[in-house]
Amino acid sequence: MENVEEQDTSLIAELSRADSSLELSEDVDEDAGIFSHEHLLRAKSFLVAQSGQFRKICGQFPPAPRIGPGPNGSIDLYWKEKDWELLINIPAESGKMATFYGDDYGSQKIKGSFDPSFFHYGIVPWLIRS
Repeated sequence: MENVEEQDTSLIAELSRADSSLELSEDVDEDAGIFSHEHLLRAKSFLVAQSGQFRKICGQFPPAPRIGPGPNGSIDLYWKEKDWELLINIPAESGKMATFYGDDYGSQKIKGSFDPSFFHYGIVPWLIRS
């Protein structure tokens, strides 16, 4: 097990919040459009892999995104900072491409798709802005 200093504590807190909100939504309304445990596990695996690789490349952990339900049963991973935002949408169907959109509120916007089962170097420049 890693030392506490070697863990991404802000990401762990957000993952815990997402777990709690999933459990609460299941108790309230099955048709609330919330994601499944399996789907959340895939999104969490993606985030943990991204965080670890980011730390190897940049020497620090990236900011944690807000995790929430997206359209059509997908999961949105959303970073909103003063000078930029990044949205990654993980589809409900395993094996489908994730989509993303980034905006620095000035000169750069980026959008595209990628396989969320692999580390994606294209989002590193967005996350390093924080």
